[in-house]
Amino acid sequence: MKKFFLIFFCCFLSMAMLTGCMVEKSSTGRVLTDDAGREVRIPEKPSHIISLTYGTDEVLLGLVSTKRISALSKYAGDEGITFVTKKEKEAVGRTMDLNPEAVMALKPDLVLVSKGTPANFVQTLSASGVPVFVSIIPKNWDDMEVRIKGIAKAVDEEDKGNQMIEDMREKRDALEKKLSAISPDQERKALGLSFRGILGKKGTLFAEVLEMAHVKDGAAIYDIREIPRGSSTFISMEVLPAIDPDVILLPVWQSGMHMSESEFAHEILSNPAFQDVKAVKNHRMVPFPERYKFVMSQHITDSVEASAKAVYPELFDDPDSMTVNGN
Repeated sequence: MKKFFLIFFCCFLSMAMLTGCMVEKSSTGRVLTDDAGREVRIPEKPSHIISLTYGTDEVLLGLVSTKRISALSKYAGDEGITFVTKKEKEAVGRTMDLNPEAVMALKPDLVLVSKGTPANFVQTLSASGVPVFVSIIPKNWDDMEVRIKGIAKAVDEEDKGNQMIEDMREKRDALEKKLSAISPDQERKALGLSFRGILGKKGTLFAEVLEMAHVKDGAAIYDIREIPRGSSTFISMEVLPAIDPDVILLPVWQSGMHMSESEFAHEILSNPAFQDVKAVKNHRMVPFPERYKFVMSQHITDSVEASAKAVYPELFDDPDSMTVNGN
């Protein structure tokens, strides 16, 4: 009887220990819902983080030290399109494209992507046990706050995320105080260009950036909900005379295009069809980096400030620093 009891007790103890281990393993980490509505199990304070978009790069670097980052997106350090500096890129030491095998080889405990990242890529990583947090693509200020809160929660730095948002709001309010001197009837019309055509459009984040800068978006007559491919559509330059902007925000980041900003400006200035456009006639052609036009992070306030400086330089005591004549 004693022998039976001893065997039973040992079995019970073994089962209890095994059950305890299973509970501890299953309770490791936190289960979060990402911006795509997916449940993701992420460890506390992830320390091998990979970010695969320039927007998530920027938010991530504002929340954690580079020691916790295993890789940034392929755009890191390209200051034409991102606010991530070359120094920050070098501190992390590695950039990546959307290659699932290369990502998994680094054994990340968190991968940050956006809703624009191909679903099959996300599924491949998730099926392999890699925690993938899908972040919203912001189309307005509120979306940007959602993005920051989501990433902050994913990296287990919610207090820093809240502080980042508070800093954004303070800068936004300070800019609004300065720009409130511009009455609606004094607002100038600007048009953002890429080497492929006209940017902006109603419903895009850039349109909201211009609005916050007290600038009229010349492309706002087009609504992304009413045109094919929405915000991804570039509008033809043929409508430039009809829009007649006061200021043209020239492209800077070339992304494979074989034309400089000055060559592009000269092409506009020398086009007979554009001679009566206010921005052309008055040589209000401003080189405007794509990191401001395509902002996807807490640097939205920097984009608002840059837009205001480009369109209302007199308010910032710098009337000529950004103007080019295209010659």
